[in-house]
Amino acid sequence: MEERLREVNHGTQRPESGISFGAFVETQWKVLALPNFKASTQHGYKTVLRVHVLPAWRTWRLRDVERLAIQSWVSDQFRRGKRWQVVRNAWTLLSSVLESAVEYGYLPVNPARGVKFPQKPIKQKPAIIAGDDFVKLLGELREPYRTMVSLIAATDLRVGELLALRWGALDLETGTVAVRESVFEGTFQAPKTQRARRTIPLGPKAVAVLRRHREIAIRREPDDLVFPNSKGDPFREAKLLQRVLQPAAERVGLGRVTWHQFRHIHSSLLNDLRVPAKIAQEQLGHASISTTLGIYTHVVDASHRSAIEAVEERLFVETVSNCLEPARQLETAVPVSDSVN
Repeated sequence: MEERLREVNHGTQRPESGISFGAFVETQWKVLALPNFKASTQHGYKTVLRVHVLPAWRTWRLRDVERLAIQSWVSDQFRRGKRWQVVRNAWTLLSSVLESAVEYGYLPVNPARGVKFPQKPIKQKPAIIAGDDFVKLLGELREPYRTMVSLIAATDLRVGELLALRWGALDLETGTVAVRESVFEGTFQAPKTQRARRTIPLGPKAVAVLRRHREIAIRREPDDLVFPNSKGDPFREAKLLQRVLQPAAERVGLGRVTWHQFRHIHSSLLNDLRVPAKIAQEQLGHASISTTLGIYTHVVDASHRSAIEAVEERLFVETVSNCLEPARQLETAVPVSDSVN
């Protein structure tokens, strides 16, 4: 009673709002909070809102959303067989919305804090495309898609970083690539994290592949994209996957593939070669190994370069190198398909 009366006596009490959760999301959170996230994050949040959060909470009065109700909702999701990460993502977004409600004065505290989760199940290791399968896949791809896929495997660039790569970010003399941009569904944005802004070495075979690609490229100015569509704009990663990469994978019997699997090729080789964790972190652009690791550096030291050249020796076997030789007469005559623009 004293706690409730204190706000009245001190003149700090505010009338409780009767706004619903759904109305708050539409009129406040989407307008004030959502635009502050990267385009890719906004896209993911909108999906989680539509599929998982709003169906459960849309009609609730914001002030009636309490921790017990959220705990019951989380537990019910697991009883229904939802995957752990799906439930966690939905709860994270719900908590983010409620945190904004606290910041805007609609709630005194965030009721999503302290909600308990069952132990996270052991995550299965992603399927790695083995050497022979990788060669077969490359053989099914024409340029520039063949070079794009091989470079992700050779450098561990994220697909958004690859699609945003400009000629000015490449130094083919010293063999480095500066990752400064990313792209999502045609929209340029900053890389995923601060550590994702990095300068990484290119091995000699990757440099050779890029030199050959530059010889047949139409646009070669520093601000031009290395892998543009026919209009000079970035490809859409989802359409590339759906219309180019996935059909090629199915033709060689690989089933469903993702862009991220090619990053796994690189990280798996780094692990097999016992590359030090610090170097692997710099190469992969991960946010952190632990809180004690420093932020990224522009310097590419000898041990880092040696590690990447060792990866190339394992990745670019003789059959792959032959596969990467461009069929110049054919490919200079065939423009990049507009079907994946």
